[in-house]
Amino acid sequence: MRTPLRFKTAFLSTVLVFCTSISQIKPTITIIAGDNEPVLKRRFTAVLETVLLEMNRLKKGTGNLESIQGYFEPPAFQVFRDFVIKNQAYTAGKSFAPQMVQRQGGAFYDIRSIRVKVNLGDTEASDIHSLVFSFSREGRIVSVRAALQNLDYDAVLARGTSLQDSLTLRRILDFLEQFRIAYNTKNFGFLEQVYSDDALIIVGTVLQKKEGNDDFMRGTFLPRAKVKLIQLTKQQYMEGLRNRAFKSNAFLNVRFDDIQIVQHEKIPFIYGISCQQEWKSSSYSDHGYLFLMMDFRNEAEPVIHVRTWQPQPFEDGTYVSLYDFDVVQYKQ
Repeated sequence: MRTPLRFKTAFLSTVLVFCTSISQIKPTITIIAGDNEPVLKRRFTAVLETVLLEMNRLKKGTGNLESIQGYFEPPAFQVFRDFVIKNQAYTAGKSFAPQMVQRQGGAFYDIRSIRVKVNLGDTEASDIHSLVFSFSREGRIVSVRAALQNLDYDAVLARGTSLQDSLTLRRILDFLEQFRIAYNTKNFGFLEQVYSDDALIIVGTVLQKKEGNDDFMRGTFLPRAKVKLIQLTKQQYMEGLRNRAFKSNAFLNVRFDDIQIVQHEKIPFIYGISCQQEWKSSSYSDHGYLFLMMDFRNEAEPVIHVRTWQPQPFEDGTYVSLYDFDVVQYKQ
C-alpha cells in the first residue's frame, strides 16, 4: 500500500465543396424537450439559427460576427468569437436536434450538442466539436462551452444524494466544459483567474532507461512506472502555457474522460475532481491522469487550489487524489 503523499495547501475564506455548401445554408434547429415552454423554444431556435448562419458565413468570408453580438452576454460572446475565429469553425451538418435542459428552476436553459467542424492544422484529433449554449429566459446566450465527450451527463448527476448535490455536480461539469474550451481558445485570462494565487501545481514525469544509452546507464534499472513529481508555482505554470503551449500550437484539443468527483469529508465546498486527460496539439500530445482540488464556496467563481498531472500511476496502481492533501481552513 502506497503511503499517501502529504501536501499542505491553505486558502483564505477566496472538403472544400462541402464547406462552401454548408456555409451558405441556414442550419435548421429542432429542439428536443421543453414542450411546456413553446415560446422559449421558438425564441432559442431563432437565435441559434441566426448565430450559426453568421458563423457559416464567416467561414465563407461574408460573415460579420459583430452583427450577432446583441444575442449574447459580453463574456459569452467573447468565448464564442474566439472559438469561431481561432478554429475557423462552421456547422457539421444542415440540421440539428439538440437537447433542451432546464437550469436553476427555469432561470436558464442549456441547448446541448451543436456539432461544429474546426480546422485542426497539424494536430491529429477529431475535427468535430460539440458546443453547449446556455440561454436566459429572455433569449440571450449567457454561456458557450465545449461539451465533455463520451460523458453520460445524466448518470453523473444521478450520483447526487440530494437536489443540492445534483446542482453542485452540474456546476462542476459546467466548469469542466468552460475549462476545456478555455484551453482550446487559449483564454489565458480565464485560466489565470481560476487558479488560486497560491495554487499547488504538480507535473509528473516518467523516469525510464533510454534505449541505446552508454555504459554508465546500463546499470540503471528503473521500473516503467517510476513517476517523478515536479512542483511548480502558478506563475511558472502560466508562463509555460503562454510562452510554449499557446504560442507554438495553432490548435489545442483537450479532452476529459472517466470523470470522478469526491466531496471533502470535513469541508463541504472542497471537491476533488479526477479524470483521464488527453492533450493533442501540433507540437505535442500526451495522455495522463489529471486531479483538481477545487473550492466551490463561491459557485459563480470557483477556484483551483491544487492541480496535478501524471502520465502513469504509481507502482501500486494509485494516483494522486484528494486524500493525499491536508487541507487547512483559516477563519477570518
